[in-house]
Amino acid sequence: MSGREHILARWQRGRAWVASLVTGLLAALVAVDPAPLLPFARAYQRLCDQFPPLALLTFHAPPLPLALLLSLGGIALFAGAWTGTTGLVRTHRFNRCLRSHGLSLPPRLVGAATTLGIGDRITYLGWATPTACCYGFVRPRIAVTAGLLQRLDDTELMAVLAHERWHLHRRDPVRYLALHALAAAAFMVPVAPALRYRLEVRIELAADRAALAEAPRGALAGALLAVLTTPPAPVPGVAGLTATEARIAHLSGRAPMPEIPVHLVTTSLGLVAVIALSTVDLASAKHLVEMVCVFCSGAS
Repeated sequence: MSGREHILARWQRGRAWVASLVTGLLAALVAVDPAPLLPFARAYQRLCDQFPPLALLTFHAPPLPLALLLSLGGIALFAGAWTGTTGLVRTHRFNRCLRSHGLSLPPRLVGAATTLGIGDRITYLGWATPTACCYGFVRPRIAVTAGLLQRLDDTELMAVLAHERWHLHRRDPVRYLALHALAAAAFMVPVAPALRYRLEVRIELAADRAALAEAPRGALAGALLAVLTTPPAPVPGVAGLTATEARIAHLSGRAPMPEIPVHLVTTSLGLVAVIALSTVDLASAKHLVEMVCVFCSGAS
């Protein structure tokens, strides 16, 4: 990863650590004093009285533990939906900007794109920044800047277009946006950022393998060198051409996939254990059940 990517990854891991700690403490606290859950438990029971099939769908789950799980699930759903929606809006604006700045394709770019069968899916931008990306959800396109075209020879250009063609055929912009939203939904799980990065690396390495089927390894390495200082795409729903440690390792023949740190997995499992124990305690402790016994199924 670049320096900026390292900083962003550390910030995401730190945020997940804090969220995990807060979530675990709150789950443990409501097991001791479930008063904050009572309104949700009572609302659930009223819904069960009005709509009996709901009780069947939830397997007649006790109100308090179900309220805890639904509260956590609701927070995760809101975080994922908010991040996904804002990411979609930002990506749509970025895509519209790319389309509006499109210029006539230079003959050299036309020839390479036509050879790969994507001549009608190229957007040429007169920007000096050396970059290329796959953008768009319904009918993806490939954007190439003048700055990148000037730095690449014909073989390197073929490698870049073959890489982006893989993203285009796989509709990877949609997959990147989905990963962005899912990682946000799992913001309280420390291992989530590492899993997201690993999946993104897997996508990029698959595109690199597709590029190596059309161009030699040195050509792809040269293309990565051309974008070495280019920052990553500013929006989540774009598959941009970036030079990362994993991709460089892949080209050099070393193990490409980033490892998932054991301490992140251990902490995430610990959080799951705390939530599970709190749920069991809420469901089994007699004095807690009596707090909502008048709302329980079959109560007199």
